[in-house]
Amino acid sequence: MLGSKYQFCDPTDCRGAPDMDGLSLNLPVIPTYVQHQTEGRLQKYDLEMAQHPVRARMCGFGEKDRRPLDPPPVVRLRVRNDRGEFMQCEDVDIWKFVVSATLWAPSSDSDRSIVINPNTLPSAVPVYQPPVSAAAAASGSAAAAAAATVTSSIMPLSEPVKVRNLVGTTVSNAYLLKDHNDQLNIFFIFHDLSVRTEGRFRLKFQFTIIPSEEDPRAFVESVTWSNIFEVFSAKTFPGMTDSTELSKAFAAQGIKITIRKSVRGRPYQHRPGDDDLDNNNDDDDDDDAPPPGAIR
Repeated sequence: MLGSKYQFCDPTDCRGAPDMDGLSLNLPVIPTYVQHQTEGRLQKYDLEMAQHPVRARMCGFGEKDRRPLDPPPVVRLRVRNDRGEFMQCEDVDIWKFVVSATLWAPSSDSDRSIVINPNTLPSAVPVYQPPVSAAAAASGSAAAAAAATVTSSIMPLSEPVKVRNLVGTTVSNAYLLKDHNDQLNIFFIFHDLSVRTEGRFRLKFQFTIIPSEEDPRAFVESVTWSNIFEVFSAKTFPGMTDSTELSKAFAAQGIKITIRKSVRGRPYQHRPGDDDLDNNNDDDDDDDAPPPGAIR
């Protein structure tokens, strides 16, 4: 199974904080939000996927490499009034609206946002053995033979380093934009998300409102999940897909988004269990990382 060689960690584990892109923090990673209770009251905010990611090329454990999810995930929000009717987007004050993304297993039962850097896992380090002198070797003594065959090793004392598996901009503010059907909606665009490890994942998106001084808690008002997508190694990555109509609509409204006009390269071979994945023909593009600040 892809991804089985990696060791994932619970983000709330206090026994060592992750290295956030090279910044070592000595604090536990604990969410600052709580799930809002919806029992007995009307759900006011409806969060839903407008564009699902399909696949990506793993970006590895380097600090600067980025391989964005393709296509970029987009989340749409609809707001109800006190009567349960959907409000017009123009009448909604969106400046405090944010959506955060976390990486999860395909079964949605475990967080995959934090992973141990395999390059920092402890391994046996051989201890230098002085060479056996020619005279001792010629004597054929038992001590000389033992010295020639005995090896020893030590284990390093440093602990493995935890890093973010989902890297990039994991929080998006709200945009008031028209979609490809010329419908005005509230969108959250995740153009800068990359995954370090290969495997199959899904994204969990949580909508919250920036807290105020009166109530410093940030409640999770609504949650939605992406479809399962696959992250490939560099050798198996089938290539980037063509830009979607939704991405083109955003670009036409001034969003700095990279638009692909054609698809080229080898076809993607469908495999059992890939029902949630897009198996259209794609390209083998080695320079699929966008320029800094660009939205794919």
